[in-house]
Amino acid sequence: MERRLEGKIAIVTGAGQGLGKGIAARLAREGAAIVVAEVDPETAAATAAEVVAQGARAMPHPVDVSLGEGVRGMVADVVTRFGRIDILVNNAGVMQTRPLLDLTADDWDRIHEVNQRGLFFCLQAVAAQMVAQVPEAVKAAGRAAGSHGKIVNLSSISGRRGRPLAAHYAASKAAVISLTQSAALALAPYNINVNAICPGVVPTPMWEQIDLDRARLLGLQPGEAMASFIDTIPLKRAGTPEDIAAAVAFFCSPDADYVTGQTLNVDGGYEMD
Repeated sequence: MERRLEGKIAIVTGAGQGLGKGIAARLAREGAAIVVAEVDPETAAATAAEVVAQGARAMPHPVDVSLGEGVRGMVADVVTRFGRIDILVNNAGVMQTRPLLDLTADDWDRIHEVNQRGLFFCLQAVAAQMVAQVPEAVKAAGRAAGSHGKIVNLSSISGRRGRPLAAHYAASKAAVISLTQSAALALAPYNINVNAICPGVVPTPMWEQIDLDRARLLGLQPGEAMASFIDTIPLKRAGTPEDIAAAVAFFCSPDADYVTGQTLNVDGGYEMD
């Protein structure tokens, strides 16, 4: 594999399992040192150990991304350890399946604290560090010839249109797309690229829970809800963590130096906008 990220320092949030774990492994294979930012200390350590086993550098860092102070502390610790931050992958997120009329304030707050508030805190703290790394001459010029950082936010196909059984989740992921565009504009003078990805159906622990919840609500058997989604995908298969990780790696690489403010669906054609 081409090592497009040789020497880069990458933070991947929610990297203890699922998509985040797959993204961490892919970026490591491309040469990046990985900070496994994960609320669960055990899975953070396990992912970091797997990255080290494949010959890359890794640092587990337990963190609740919804807490701004913890995120700022993480950024400081990473800079102390590695000296800089080159890549942020905002992957941490939570999901809940519940009908619109049954949603409570606690349901809404729980989803948005992680998916929207937490993502913003991470983006803001890391972006501030990336700007601090930009040479003063570049700041004075107001433009940069080359990239000074890559930020990739994980949205969802649910952010593309409404979801009656997950309105709060869909709203949080639509906000990620908007925030990606705002950050891309704000950070463009420093050539810090900010993009987003909308994964589709990927059999991870999150999607397995979605399947069980929908089965309970709709009177289906386990597996039927996921199968019904897959039937509507033009490519007729679910995605894999590797599919998502490949797109993330592209956005993090020099190949995407001239791409910013974009949101890419990685979903087998389920959404086409």
